[in-house]
Amino acid sequence: MSQIWRDAAAVTISGTNAVDFLQGYLTCDTAGLSAGLLSPAALCNVKGRVLASGWAALAAEGVVLVVHSSLAARVAEFLKPYAMFSRCSLQAPLQMLQLSAGGSVHSGTELAQQRFDFVSAEPAGAEDCSARITAALVDADYAFISAASSEQFLPQMLGLDARGAVDFDKGCYLGQEIVARAQFRGAVKRKLQQFSWQGDAPEPGQPWQDTLSVVSVSRDSSGTAGKVLAVVNART
Repeated sequence: MSQIWRDAAAVTISGTNAVDFLQGYLTCDTAGLSAGLLSPAALCNVKGRVLASGWAALAAEGVVLVVHSSLAARVAEFLKPYAMFSRCSLQAPLQMLQLSAGGSVHSGTELAQQRFDFVSAEPAGAEDCSARITAALVDADYAFISAASSEQFLPQMLGLDARGAVDFDKGCYLGQEIVARAQFRGAVKRKLQQFSWQGDAPEPGQPWQDTLSVVSVSRDSSGTAGKVLAVVNART
């Protein structure tokens, strides 16, 4: 049975200059991207707040960005005007991710090693593996943000620097000055933390208990318990 990751969508930036173009927008070093393998990455706004987190990979057409499905259209809209000046284009429609034959994701490490096929239409009878992948990402403390958390936090507040999504030596990119200043001046006063929950599930984008904002939520088989990643005030 085909497995589709419905919570994620792929935005393709096509053109021979796609790698160089995205070097000025993504937090990772695009020169180190590999074909078909997902590398952690984030896209920030001019204030250094993460618009979308996810992964990037080389593709035959250029570069594929894997982001939350609720943010895919926003990412495409955000990048399109800049891409035109670099002789790049954004592929439409946005694509879905299908696990390659024999693929299975039960941990963050497996996700990094997993190959996906990018498809424009969902195969008939496909199984949604989003819940399993979300659980793997939460266990790995990887903040895969949705629209509810977009443009609210610096990469360090989401722990993306510790997950290999931020390269502090690559040079300039949109929001880089603020991200670097926060890093080297120790100005980050919020951090991502993992919690367990029972009963009513926390809602992404909302405060929960003593947290400032929930980023992502996983559920166990009962649906009445699970884990949550949330941003909290760092203790001094």
